[in-house]
Amino acid sequence: YYNSSNGGTNSGCFYHRGPFYGVAAYTYVTIYRCSQRSGEGQVCNTVASGGVDDGNFSYQAGPVGVTGTANYCVGAIGWITWEHPNPDVGKMNMGVFTPLTRGC
Repeated sequence: YYNSSNGGTNSGCFYHRGPFYGVAAYTYVTIYRCSQRSGEGQVCNTVASGGVDDGNFSYQAGPVGVTGTANYCVGAIGWITWEHPNPDVGKMNMGVFTPLTRGC
């Protein structure tokens, strides 16, 4: 999400969807302002962080926000740690792990 206040503010959430919706699980989200002003799909060179929201949530982690993003790329990372119903499989992180530039 983008708002033009504070020199541009981007915020992000990581939502539970499908079989994860309403199910408590460790959920994580963070957002960054990158040094790049263009280059969608490239790795974000982080210059500012919007913090982290994480915990045992049933619907979402976030929102988290970072300011000063007007004309800059942003990157975000989020995941849900899902425990497979088969105990032999264990836990898996499902989500986005690499802060790629977005919204350039």
